[in-house]
Amino acid sequence: MDPLVFTPYLRPTVWGRRQLGELLDKPLPAEGSWGESWEVSVHPTHVSRVAEGPLAGLSLTQLCQQHGRELFGSSFVKGQAFPLLVKFLDANDWLSVQVHPDDDKAPELAGETLGKTEAWVVLAAAPGSRIFAGLKRGVTRDHLEEAMLAGRVVECLNAFEPQPGDCLYLPAGTVHAVGGGVLIAEVQQSSDATLRLYDWGRLGADGNPRTLHIPQALAAIDWDVGPAEPRCPWPLPGLPGERLAACDYFCIDRYFLRQDLACPYPGQLSLWMVLDGTAELRAAGGYCRTFARGGVVMVPAASDAWWRADSAAMLLGVTLPQMDLGDFIPQRLTA
Repeated sequence: MDPLVFTPYLRPTVWGRRQLGELLDKPLPAEGSWGESWEVSVHPTHVSRVAEGPLAGLSLTQLCQQHGRELFGSSFVKGQAFPLLVKFLDANDWLSVQVHPDDDKAPELAGETLGKTEAWVVLAAAPGSRIFAGLKRGVTRDHLEEAMLAGRVVECLNAFEPQPGDCLYLPAGTVHAVGGGVLIAEVQQSSDATLRLYDWGRLGADGNPRTLHIPQALAAIDWDVGPAEPRCPWPLPGLPGERLAACDYFCIDRYFLRQDLACPYPGQLSLWMVLDGTAELRAAGGYCRTFARGGVVMVPAASDAWWRADSAAMLLGVTLPQMDLGDFIPQRLTA
């Protein structure tokens, strides 16, 4: 099976701007603020469709149903769906102070099948931008509730000024926010479970304050999770790259492409996001396509693919953990 490119889903938001088009070449409409580009998804909000090639038009759900073994390899379980959602975020204004529930709490608190553990990689950050990630040490539920009543929620949050290249791992239950001009690549569980604690007194597109979910958010917080800081990568032996994050849901590696690189995940499905430069992906059977910054491609387990370095490029390689992926079969499938 050849590598697969999907049509991005562009999502308007009150906190976005135009960087998805200006820096990542996403096909934004002529007007409006756009905060998210969903690149690969089977979430009911949007199911990705193949953009080109012999399978063009098929949804990712149909691909999983009809070509599951080619996609996932020997770990495929009948009925399995793609368990991740991969996107880019343009946080020009401030996202709400929010928290995502875990798998156990998501159905009750947010009406979602899965929780939402995620990781961010910063592509660009304006001077003075901020990431709020995790509660400061010693902050209890009583402290946070008191701060919310006084409009001082951010005083309870760990904060830092992001730099391009920073990777932040946010397990479900971590309070967080970001804004001030930050462009992010995000890898997360296939969930849209977001519970807002505070929204900066902002009005939504309809002119009314956006809905808060304070009781649900307080119930979703993992009070044992402390401050979250940019992660220190560790090298991948024998490869021009480093591991940024690994958890029960995904692994994220970053590669610095200066010479040809055979796909380092033989027999596994992988997703690739080009963060900088351009790179050419080739595969057995004559497949050849160049990807620039913002390009995303899925390499199926059955694909014999390699990257060709025409110039220096930086890529993220995203894989699923080596485990029984049947654990992540959603209760509902959307064509």
